[in-house]
Amino acid sequence: MQETEFEIDRNAVGKYFLASMMLMCFYIHVLVSPLGILLVSAAGDRPSFSFQPAQAVSSHDGTSTFVIVSPTIFARIFSVCVSIFILLLVLLPLLFALFIFGKWLTPQQANKLRYRLEGNTLRADSGVLFFSRQSIPLERITDINLVQGPVMRHFGIWAMRIQTAGSAQCEATLYGVREPEKTRELILAQRKNVYGEKSEDA
Repeated sequence: MQETEFEIDRNAVGKYFLASMMLMCFYIHVLVSPLGILLVSAAGDRPSFSFQPAQAVSSHDGTSTFVIVSPTIFARIFSVCVSIFILLLVLLPLLFALFIFGKWLTPQQANKLRYRLEGNTLRADSGVLFFSRQSIPLERITDINLVQGPVMRHFGIWAMRIQTAGSAQCEATLYGVREPEKTRELILAQRKNVYGEKSEDA
């Protein structure tokens, strides 16, 4: 059985995986932080938590008296500041830990990628903690789309999305294959050969 393995830019793919992980963490941080601030400040905005600063007011006869100013504004500002400090104290170490974990995980993910043609089947292996092996018959492939977002463009890689008959979503995504245009043409040409052989046999 003839086997053709596709070359992968593993270094760029690993960097792309790490950047994607950190961007996702950043988006979650942006979404969660305002909610966390509101919840913590709401929990802290209680009568026992507030304080009542005094303000001096001058009377007509020249004497000064002290009146109590409403504590709502001061207590809310203070609680928001405390909320931001607590969130930073929790989230920054968490982001740093995720970055360290990602620095270890993403190169492993890139090294585990393997894409190849085995006869009339396209095979894609991936995964570190959970290993995945996909086998796609060439006769089911309808199209191959090349996709490159801004982060992929920065690292100079493409994603090849394999479209198959009977599926609304892509069957598999191949990351960082070198010479993606040539690889796409190779797969589609092999698929055409398979259909040609079947037509002749029929």
